Amino acid sequence: MSRLDVLTQINLLMNQKCKGCKTHYELSKLHGSNFSKIDNHCNKQCDVGKQIQELGKQLTK
Repeated sequence: MSRLDVLTQINLLMNQKCKGCKTHYELSKLHGSNFSKIDNHCNKQCDVGKQIQELGKQLTK
């Protein structure tokens, strides 16, 4: 998969799945600008976040 394909796939996932995420919204309300708490949920607990992380690894190759 080319770099552009990976970036497109990440963009699609974020627009389709992350944009209206109620959990992300609730964590933002609860923790304000403390993005480390929100990122921890998205990167380690959310299936979509895990997919985005795996795609991101392909960008560093």
